[in-house]
Amino acid sequence: MKILDILSLLRIHQWIKNLLIFAPPFFAGIFFNNLQMFFHMILAFFCFSLISSSAYIINDLTDIENDKLHPTKKNRPLPSGRINKYIAVLILLVCLVSSIFISLYFGTSFLLVLALYLLLGVAYSLFLQYLVILDAFTIAAGFVLRILAGGYASGTEVSSWLLLTTFLLSVLLAFGKRRYELSIVGKSKPFRKVLKEYDERFLDTGIIIFATTAIVTFSIYAVEVGKKEFVVSVPFACYGVLRYLQIVQREDGVDPTDAFIKDKSLSIAVFFWIFITALIVYFKDILSIFR
Repeated sequence: MKILDILSLLRIHQWIKNLLIFAPPFFAGIFFNNLQMFFHMILAFFCFSLISSSAYIINDLTDIENDKLHPTKKNRPLPSGRINKYIAVLILLVCLVSSIFISLYFGTSFLLVLALYLLLGVAYSLFLQYLVILDAFTIAAGFVLRILAGGYASGTEVSSWLLLTTFLLSVLLAFGKRRYELSIVGKSKPFRKVLKEYDERFLDTGIIIFATTAIVTFSIYAVEVGKKEFVVSVPFACYGVLRYLQIVQREDGVDPTDAFIKDKSLSIAVFFWIFITALIVYFKDILSIFR
């Protein structure tokens, strides 16, 4: 067993999703107010990442046989046999205990969000992943909980429109993932049982619906925050969503969850969206000169 195998079991690369924890204080304009808040949120990030790794390990333990049929997941530490079940359970317990211990620093609400996320992850591993549509909704709920955790950790009130936008975008990503999986294996020998319940026409329709509503809700959120300049960020968000749709519907497209790293156009759009947002939120006094 190698260190890289342990890191793979923890799915360190998936921790990028937990950056959503920074969203509430970032949009509220307090993330860079002082070093204490910055390091406070870094600790919250690692705390949530440990609980998410716990959920991933549970998922891997329950999905070993299915993962052996997957073209890429078969190379993970558990289905490949590089890490046995007992070692995986030990690592799971270490992550779980560490996360709970750290979460006590952030209060009861934060701890409850972590507990709900873990329960949701266990429910997904046991039965929700087999239920069509609900499997995507469960994944989306996990992203919403990340936003809530960031709100509780930073003491920031989270906008309902931001939560709704997060949910809609997450369902969009989940449907894009299912479409990609369906396109590479079809329904004959799916590595996910739920793929038998999906078809490309339904997924394409769902993707368009959730892409459209996500753009609308984000636009409303941009108006709601009370900064006229924030509306400037909407075109970048629109471009990012449309580019994602283009990637998802290509026959030779990459895994949509990897598109944010591998596709330069999408990466640039996300970068400029973050840059423009930061400029508006943290340098509004400078921008007021140009009014």
